[in-house]
Amino acid sequence: MSGHIFFFYGSLMDRELLEAVIDRSSAHLQLQPGRLDGYVAETAHGYSFPTLVARSGAAVEGVVTHGLSDADIERISYFEDTEYTHQPVEVLTAAATITARTYMSTRTLRSSGEPWDFSHWRVHHKPVLVAVTRRVMREHYGITPFEEIDGHWHRIKAEIEADMAQARRRG
Repeated sequence: MSGHIFFFYGSLMDRELLEAVIDRSSAHLQLQPGRLDGYVAETAHGYSFPTLVARSGAAVEGVVTHGLSDADIERISYFEDTEYTHQPVEVLTAAATITARTYMSTRTLRSSGEPWDFSHWRVHHKPVLVAVTRRVMREHYGITPFEEIDGHWHRIKAEIEADMAQARRRG
């Protein structure tokens, strides 16, 4: 399979969110379990998403994603904002150790010290993030520089959360 190989250890392990980011079906991608040794995923301070923290003897479970196009990577990098940058890592799969790229946090993020849990994220944070991501990518990708997206992101998130709360009160 051609294309880029990435290791996702956070919310991008979720196909629905990944599809919202790349703005198309993920059927062209091959996903397989993978493990990155020497790190743990902890919740980023003040956020619902993870950051990797180096820790000897630890490992992070995630998804190795094969077949991402250049356009997919541009969209994912926009979604990851200035808080992450991708770099190569060695990931263990069932078949072999492979080189993939993963998004490592920049100096702007710090860990809360709390473990990040994908199942918890799916139940408590996914609906809002998917809705916000669809809107941000539709309204701002290719228009607003990613260095300026935070203000828009927070405004859109507040609007969507208010709409969801109002719908719950009515429903």
